Amino acid sequence: MSRNQARIFALRSEARARLNTAYMTCAFLGGSVGSWLGVRAYSTFGWNGVCGLVMLLAGLALLRHRVGHPKVRPPRNGAAGGRGRRQHAAR
Repeated sequence: MSRNQARIFALRSEARARLNTAYMTCAFLGGSVGSWLGVRAYSTFGWNGVCGLVMLLAGLALLRHRVGHPKVRPPRNGAAGGRGRRQHAAR
């Protein structure tokens, strides 16, 4: 099971089958669309087209990640030198 499936299953236990079906359908559709785009890029532009397609899609994913997630704040006490960290006792 992938981490994404584990996250999906944690949402609603009574809807696991439906959520897994939707997840796997999207995963396979994404893979088939990516394969189709790769073949089209290769047949039209060769390996340069495939590399350009990968760069374009990676750039779009990065843009989506940067726009879709708020900035993460650094720890209040700082992590340099281990100062400010709490020591947890072994349980």
